[in-house]
Amino acid sequence: MATSNTTASIQNRPYRSHRVPACTRCRSRKIRCQIDIPNEPCLFCRERQLKCQYVDSGGSPENGERRPAKRSRPSNSDSNGNGDAMMRSLSAPVLHKPTTAATARIMLAPHVAEDIDILQRHISQHRPADGEIASNTYQTLSHDASNPIIYLSVPRFRAGLRPESGAGKKQLEIIEQILGPFKQEVVELYFQHIHYHFPIIDDESYFALKQSSLDKVPKNMMCVVYAIAMPHWRRSDALKLHPRPEAHYMWNKAISAVLEDFLSPGLSTVSAAVIDLVGRPSVSIVGNTTLCGRTVSLAQTFGLHRDPSNWTITPHEKSARIRLWWGVLITDYWSSIAYGAPPHIVKGFYDVPMPTLDSLVSSKASLSQKYASTCFIHLCALTELLGDILPLVYHIRPKPQEFEDAVQRLTAVLDYQESQLPEWLPLPNRTGTSNLWFCFLSIRLLLGRVALRAAVLTGDEDLQCTRLRELRKSTAAVLDFVLYLGESQFLDFWIPHVAHLLVLAVMIALRCAVEASKSEDRNTAITRLERVIAHIQHARDNYDWDIANYCIERCSDSISKIASLAAREPQAPPEAEVRPVETTDDSLQLPSLEDPSFLLSDILDPNAFDFFLWDTPSGMPNFGAD
Repeated sequence: MATSNTTASIQNRPYRSHRVPACTRCRSRKIRCQIDIPNEPCLFCRERQLKCQYVDSGGSPENGERRPAKRSRPSNSDSNGNGDAMMRSLSAPVLHKPTTAATARIMLAPHVAEDIDILQRHISQHRPADGEIASNTYQTLSHDASNPIIYLSVPRFRAGLRPESGAGKKQLEIIEQILGPFKQEVVELYFQHIHYHFPIIDDESYFALKQSSLDKVPKNMMCVVYAIAMPHWRRSDALKLHPRPEAHYMWNKAISAVLEDFLSPGLSTVSAAVIDLVGRPSVSIVGNTTLCGRTVSLAQTFGLHRDPSNWTITPHEKSARIRLWWGVLITDYWSSIAYGAPPHIVKGFYDVPMPTLDSLVSSKASLSQKYASTCFIHLCALTELLGDILPLVYHIRPKPQEFEDAVQRLTAVLDYQESQLPEWLPLPNRTGTSNLWFCFLSIRLLLGRVALRAAVLTGDEDLQCTRLRELRKSTAAVLDFVLYLGESQFLDFWIPHVAHLLVLAVMIALRCAVEASKSEDRNTAITRLERVIAHIQHARDNYDWDIANYCIERCSDSISKIASLAAREPQAPPEAEVRPVETTDDSLQLPSLEDPSFLLSDILDPNAFDFFLWDTPSGMPNFGAD
């Protein structure tokens, strides 16, 4: 309850204060409510060894000394327990109702909520005991005078666009007709290979899916659950005997259902959109970017960015809101680094605590399920650190020294997070660890690239060389880890953004190879890149690892060109004198990698790489010349 916050905010109460109302006893006796000791009951109540009582806008006391309210005898329709459910809903209301409801509740801005809270306190103070019932326009969930949480009821949909049968009905009918009798088998794939790695759906939908009550789950959510399970089709003993439906067609129907639900949105709209954004394969960058923006905006409109721990809502809804917000945050920050656009969520504008393992899985969960959910919690912590790094990536005119100081601080934080990772990372028989470890190595690589930019801005050439060596080491760690992956890892859970992070690692490795000062280092780096391409192509062909598609499409040709160019470099003869290599074939007259004027864009398609990370001053030297 909010009593402790209200009491803490009431210290020396001004006489006849409307902002800080008198307690219930003093107001009923029409005497001054004198609070002479901060955080203690008023003088009248303290002399009688009682606690102060305050009445909220609904007329119920706010502290633990709640007086039992009179209520009418339940009718026959409530004899089977519905009366108890009704009383629970009155004491802990459900904030967000199904998307078929006529109204939705949106969170008021802090400055507006404070004004409304003061007005409601004033009205409740002067309302007669048997007066008219308060309006349902506003719903106060936290009575903290310094930070009230108030929701406003608004129409859920535009006039004339009210859904009659629920968004996604037609799409779901088509998908379920394709799946035929295998619907529940596909749902089981979702639970076995996805849910515990990314546990954001609410408990009500979870139990409905588990108990095969699929008609109780929102239709748009059912569409994305079916679609996201498609990559794991051949891992089911029953499904692998039958042809797998075309994944892109399933996704097109699912995303159509999600977009249709945005016409009458609710929390299930956010859940379905987040599940869609972590689905594989990820092929529509523009579509995913715009969907991510809509999802973040809707989540903040519903107040998912605020900590619900002390709100007067059910524990079920508190847990669901916390998990869902972290799903939104993960998709926003990792989409930002994958697709190259600034994030929509700003650090400092949310205060939602991280989920705990007990809130994600039950005590009866298997060991593998606990491993998967533990990886999700660590991914949340890593995502929060990514939120601190992204401003350094996208800052256009940073101050050099502040930039360098931020890099040093974030490097220390990343080192600490590495020490907090589970001891079983990375092991092949621990589900979820491969994705988490790859994301961690990618964050270290990204921070190393930002550190190089900071060194360039400071103008310290020695620091630049040091940062470049560290960047090569971070790049090699990512690629060596990819070479380490085997069948069990490729078949495990992966967020789709890994496909873009893999391209980022290859891109940085190519530049480090080009600017290597020694030909041996360059050849070693190029050989590693060729092995990586061959390894992930094998994973795609044999294990359906669609994560590899994007990297093969964008990088394989570039690696071949660099390797061919390196093979044609003149080799130093045994004598001390270096002799030029003679050739009569004009087609082999390519620029040398040792040439200081050599540019990577001279031989490669500039559209093959995400150059936004390489935005450095125009006078950036060629580090291969040191």
